[in-house]
Amino acid sequence: MIDQPRFGARKEFAWTIFDRRTGKTAERSGLIMAGLNTNAVLGLIQILEQIEDAPKSVH
Repeated sequence: MIDQPRFGARKEFAWTIFDRRTGKTAERSGLIMAGLNTNAVLGLIQILEQIEDAPKSVH
């Protein structure tokens, strides 16, 4: 089974990255992923997916 990417993008007035699990605009470290240009969206989705796939550890 192939997992669907967690994050997607949609264009309203500008681009918004959204979380496919919740349907809400993605937010990371207090930054709301909205009002973005095309180049920013492509790079940020890759980064968000890498963070999501990274092993989690307890400190």
